[in-house]
Amino acid sequence: MKIIHALFLSASCFLASCDNSGQEKSSVNKPSSEATTGTDEVLDANTHKIVVNEKIASGGYIYIKVTEKGKEYWMAVPGRPIEIGATYYYDGGMEMQNFESKTLNRTFESVIFAEGVRDQVKKEEKVVRKSTPQGSPEVKDIEKAPNGIRIGELFSNMNNYSNKEVIIKGQVVKVNNGVMNVNFVHLQDGTTGNGQYDITVTADDNFSVGEVVTIKGNVILNKDFGAGYTYDVLVEKAVKL
Repeated sequence: MKIIHALFLSASCFLASCDNSGQEKSSVNKPSSEATTGTDEVLDANTHKIVVNEKIASGGYIYIKVTEKGKEYWMAVPGRPIEIGATYYYDGGMEMQNFESKTLNRTFESVIFAEGVRDQVKKEEKVVRKSTPQGSPEVKDIEKAPNGIRIGELFSNMNNYSNKEVIIKGQVVKVNNGVMNVNFVHLQDGTTGNGQYDITVTADDNFSVGEVVTIKGNVILNKDFGAGYTYDVLVEKAVKL
């Protein structure tokens, strides 16, 4: 009887030993959830992954201090909701060194201007920002300036005015100050040419939304600032008269 009991205990111990051994082996061979999920993303050569550390809204833009692969730098993107600590992605970008923001009264050693940031890795279709919005003019008819032209006339005959100086009188409907060291101003006078009516002007002078101004500047066609900012027609280096 003692012999049978001893054999029973030995068999139990052996089975238990085999069971534990199987559990340990299974644990070693079974891939962990971390290994199967993976944390490394495959990014295109032109795609950046950033984490936002700080943000400042100014002049229609959001200035964000970000970290990318351990490197910290400043960016500027068109105004949109941005969360501190969140991860975003963007493509390309254009660096401006010693950039002075007039709206912030601050000079950045370096700022990356990008057409925007997104929440997902997947690229979005490139947005080309034209100098005219969709819809109808917001302002009523404004008389033409002496020796000037109407905005509709400019859009109807862009090639004739290319690289020429023009005088335009219009109402300010939008202002983005301190972008790439200049102020971007949108003027309308109530006229439409080829379905376009809102002319973008770059200037060092300050403008206020709602004021009626007369400006003089040079017409530039197909102006590309990079980072997706392309204008079919632009009046550069404009000054108030």
